[in-house]
Amino acid sequence: MCLSQKAQEEQSKKDEWFSSLQYLNASINDLSISESFLDNASEFDGFNLSTAEALGWKVDKPSKFLVKGNSEYISEALGWYTDVAITLRDEKGKPIVTIIGNYACIDNGEPKPMLWLGATGIRKVKGISDPTNNRFHIENHGKTYTIPTFSKAPVVKDPPKEDQDQASTNSSSPNSEEDLKKSV
Repeated sequence: MCLSQKAQEEQSKKDEWFSSLQYLNASINDLSISESFLDNASEFDGFNLSTAEALGWKVDKPSKFLVKGNSEYISEALGWYTDVAITLRDEKGKPIVTIIGNYACIDNGEPKPMLWLGATGIRKVKGISDPTNNRFHIENHGKTYTIPTFSKAPVVKDPPKEDQDQASTNSSSPNSEEDLKKSV
């Protein structure tokens, strides 16, 4: 079964967004968060429920609103955490700088802790992303810092077995010498 053109375009946009993300090494307290990234498309900064649970935190300012992100899912925002200290680190885990901000907490159903700096946080630190050189330049309290970043390749999932079987039986290309003769 082939994806419709609209579905292919949506998948292409999602893949483009995913491949454009710049990941960085970050932590809150002693919790290292491997799924930390810059997201200019998100207006605010945030982390997921798994992060809050790993830290043993309760929501500072409860609220309920829906967040439509750059994925196919709509996440429920559970509330806000204020004055959260996020430490940005180098490749070896050495702290570079700690920034303080307010973060929305979403329930996106992901089991691994996740953190993102959105447009608000990026503007706050006068951040400039340099994906070509894998760097994120920021200014914090009058000092300039260069944070190393990296990209992740999108994970390609195999289509369900039934789709693979359907594709192989519906193939219009000849598979054998006999098929080739029939097509001529």
